[in-house]
Amino acid sequence: SVTQEKTSQSNRSISNPIMCNNFYGYPYYYSVPNDNDVAVSNDNKVVSVINSSLRIYDLNLDTAYPAISLFTFFGALGLPNEHFDPKVIYDPQADRFILMCLNGFTDSTSNIAIAYSQTPDTRQNWSLYTITGNPYNDTLWTDYPMISITEQHAYITVNLLKNDESWQTGFVRTIVWQLDKSDAYSGAPLNSTLYGNFDFNNRNIRNMCPVRNGNELFSGTMYFLSNRNFAVSSDSIFLISMPDVLNADTSMIDVSLLRAGTAYHVPPDAKQTAPRILQTNDARILGAFKHNNRIQFVSNTRDTLLNKAACYHGVIDLMSANPEFPAYIITNDTVEYGYPNIAYAGTHNDDHTAIIGINYTAADIFPACGAISTDAIGNYSDLLTIRKGDNYISVLSGGNQRWGDYSGAQRKYNQNGVVWLALTYGSQSKKPNTWIAELSLQPFSGVADERHTINEHVVYPSPAQQTIFCSFRVQQEASLNFRIVDLNGRFVQDIFNERALPGLNTFSFNTASLQNGNYILVITNEYGSPLIANPFTIQK
Repeated sequence: SVTQEKTSQSNRSISNPIMCNNFYGYPYYYSVPNDNDVAVSNDNKVVSVINSSLRIYDLNLDTAYPAISLFTFFGALGLPNEHFDPKVIYDPQADRFILMCLNGFTDSTSNIAIAYSQTPDTRQNWSLYTITGNPYNDTLWTDYPMISITEQHAYITVNLLKNDESWQTGFVRTIVWQLDKSDAYSGAPLNSTLYGNFDFNNRNIRNMCPVRNGNELFSGTMYFLSNRNFAVSSDSIFLISMPDVLNADTSMIDVSLLRAGTAYHVPPDAKQTAPRILQTNDARILGAFKHNNRIQFVSNTRDTLLNKAACYHGVIDLMSANPEFPAYIITNDTVEYGYPNIAYAGTHNDDHTAIIGINYTAADIFPACGAISTDAIGNYSDLLTIRKGDNYISVLSGGNQRWGDYSGAQRKYNQNGVVWLALTYGSQSKKPNTWIAELSLQPFSGVADERHTINEHVVYPSPAQQTIFCSFRVQQEASLNFRIVDLNGRFVQDIFNERALPGLNTFSFNTASLQNGNYILVITNEYGSPLIANPFTIQK
């Protein structure tokens, strides 16, 4: 029999991630739920999307460009209906972005709008395409997209629903669109293949989550995950694999039933500081990635001991012949969790560390967002608060409130141990606003950068009153970033970016803006990899 393995952060020793860049995304845009997704390039361009707009940031220029409605962005396609369910992904191989959303809520109006950036500069031209949302020319329309990429292709999964029925009761099947990337980046006609028969024991599989890459794009085989998202309790996970070639032979598509060592459950709606509680929808898989033949995934679930909304985390070993795999329920005695996503945060091939971004709430806590790190063997950090809520969420005039459908998470491919998240918190005006955060693993959690190893480092004096000095040696000239975090890893202040010369270097900075307390000086290289972390105390 399968039992619940309750995993609380309170007794774990995994370090919290460090919060680096983090900033206000943009306000509620008159659509619910607040569907968050984010993608970031190696050159620090950030694209954030919500329901139903997008915003572009250039971190190198410290510039946030004005938000653009999805209707305006895709205007050249001439789609007249509401744009919703946006997704965005960064392709580190091509140094390009892919952005998509849905349009229309009936079989006669449904379309998928897709944009491919033609250059790394997201402010330049995009190639725009439309795919029908009614591919079988029947009475079905497209809902709830998810996207992943391999070296050669983009994969989009969507659900086909009946007209005039809810997403809960109107589901018919999940389909997969396979799109060639190279043609689309150049603006050539889109080369696509549709796959539509995914079932197990003659029951259609629903809400297929395409597995994303961990530290690099993979090829050869594409993977998808699904589960019994409305089951009161289940240990069934469906692993779908197909050849990563255009027009793949459908006889080569495999659907395997795996068994989780811990059952998942339909999550309860979550309490907030208002009579109307926050919807958690179901237990569908919300995010997954593959690294070194292991797939990690997350979903909503129920802590059956506390009857609270919680997070479910599974780790599948693709090389194992055993269909059972370990899974854990991440729970908290104080708050309820919703809409997690996960991204790889390791530093080398055998490192399976990941960061889980998550929304949280409680009867006495405004809806907020945070992150948890894990070593993929059942150990978890404490919950790191990224953004506290300012008020409860109240948008809909009646019934329970929409909390979201999904959140965003992406590894920064050229920075070891760095993950970007897009999450939801309750604003002062009671709207579901977006917060975007860059997180890094604690220094020394991975392999050090051998080119720029720092030796003989010291921070002095401590305690300090007005000025802090940092002295160290490097073997090669290096571009370094200096920043301050608190003892919980939360970002406090950027100090400066400087070049260190071979030999002994000494830098200083004024502490006037810091209050009395204990801090950590973190020095990273030009790729964002932590090199040293020295504690110090301010006592004025």
